[in-house]
Amino acid sequence: MRFSIFASIILQCLVGALAAPHSSHAPLLGRAVGQSTPANNTPFGEVPYWPYQTFVTEPDFHPPVLQISKQPTATDGLFVFAPLPFVPVYPNRSAGGLIMDQVGNPIWHTPNEALGALQVQQLNEKNVLSFWTGGIGGDSIDAHGFGAITILDTTYQQISGVVLNDGTFKAGDSMQNKPEPSYVDIHESQITDRGTIIVTAYNSTPYDLTAVGGPKNGWVLDSLVYEIDLATNKTLFRWSSLEHVDELPLNGSHQLNLDGSIINGNNATHSWDYFLTNAVYPLDDGYILSVRHYWSAVALDAKGNVKWNLNGKTGGDFKLVNQTGTPSTFSWQHYVRPVSGTPGVDLTIDMFNNNNNGLDNGTAPSTGLSLHLDLRARTVQTISALEDPKDIIYVDSQGTYQRLARDHKFIAYGQIAKFKEYDQNNKVVLDAKFGEDNQVSSYRSFLVSNWSATPYWAPKIAATKEANGTTVLSMSWNGATPDVYDSWVIYESAIANGPLHKAHTVPRTGFESNVTLTDGTKLVVAEAAKGTQIKKVSAQLLLSSP
Repeated sequence: MRFSIFASIILQCLVGALAAPHSSHAPLLGRAVGQSTPANNTPFGEVPYWPYQTFVTEPDFHPPVLQISKQPTATDGLFVFAPLPFVPVYPNRSAGGLIMDQVGNPIWHTPNEALGALQVQQLNEKNVLSFWTGGIGGDSIDAHGFGAITILDTTYQQISGVVLNDGTFKAGDSMQNKPEPSYVDIHESQITDRGTIIVTAYNSTPYDLTAVGGPKNGWVLDSLVYEIDLATNKTLFRWSSLEHVDELPLNGSHQLNLDGSIINGNNATHSWDYFLTNAVYPLDDGYILSVRHYWSAVALDAKGNVKWNLNGKTGGDFKLVNQTGTPSTFSWQHYVRPVSGTPGVDLTIDMFNNNNNGLDNGTAPSTGLSLHLDLRARTVQTISALEDPKDIIYVDSQGTYQRLARDHKFIAYGQIAKFKEYDQNNKVVLDAKFGEDNQVSSYRSFLVSNWSATPYWAPKIAATKEANGTTVLSMSWNGATPDVYDSWVIYESAIANGPLHKAHTVPRTGFESNVTLTDGTKLVVAEAAKGTQIKKVSAQLLLSSP
């Protein structure tokens, strides 16, 4: 049995009670408005339904309406994220990648397929889009997906695809051990400046768990890190958590039941997910890992040996000092990234500090945490722990902490469908929401100011006959960023195969623009334009007679 990453979100992230129904909806965008009433006979009972947008030219696109509060000092840019509903009974909801502006207009919408980790990166000093697609075994409650990475250029053409299959993977009983085309999991897909990509994977592995109170013939998920050459798909580096249990022993895991016993571990389908590497980034000649279930940031050298372990509870190889009044502790974290420092001397790192998981939640707020490490004295101090005092958030899973220009920071709250931007004084200057709490998530989300894209495909047009007898033409060009075109030039003909003449020029208005056609028009075409420069021409549309 196979199903999409929706299942992973349901099984791993849906915790606590469903949020209360949303009582007042923001104005809907687009010409047509989708219904926001709950479907009948859903297995989860009555759940809140967030308003969504619909479009004549792209009837399968249903992106969420964004509720946005923005101050003048906020950073201009585009939201890059991949919303995933927790429950597949959410009707007419988009599942896929989205780029949206700060008014709430879609810029780019992928086909309706589940994907994750959508982000703008640089490859060979050029902007690209990367994302993960895949699926998991239907019976597994602790797998993280088997999939591949796709990389697109600024025309949305695929320029690279990353697959991982070295013949060593065991998918688990739910997959009947059938081979997968690729075993990259959703957590990491970081492109480096050396033309490689760092990815993570998991392998169900037999292991003696008696030392931690588990079965002798137990099973664990071996947490794997790979660096792969993008030109050849050749593996250049491989690291296994089980090959380093002498440095990072099993008893360091916090992935336990409330009574202290390990979670699962009896078979391949229900392996103990003791480690969970959810972020990897180059550091000096090696790497820095975010190990969620150890509450640790771990530095590796070029050969994969552990250089140091910063633990959010005990300090690990460091002493947690508290000179700022804010504790340096963290737990269940995501998106650890090095910011600055001198090798062997000091290091500043950022992370999204969840401080919560499915069994340990609601007591400590989730924050955007910045830490300064003295690598010689082995001490760590908190620089800042960002939270909105007017909106305390507890996030069990997922999340992103991104540095912006002007010392601003962007925090995406993963399982909670919110984005916030904080200024240099740690004040909230942008607040956005794209769904009800615990109903939709985005594993990683970003605010980008450098994405400019001209799609290789043509714009789309569609005609609608209005009740008053007039015909309205709708135009859109999915993926074209605001800098690419600013208006539509419409050409009409009163004869089905006759010559076209320029009839209208209308400004670009959001994702989809509209114009009322001249009575008697039989043939129409639209050009996306930037000033007087034509960027792309739609196909001709022949209008049927009434």
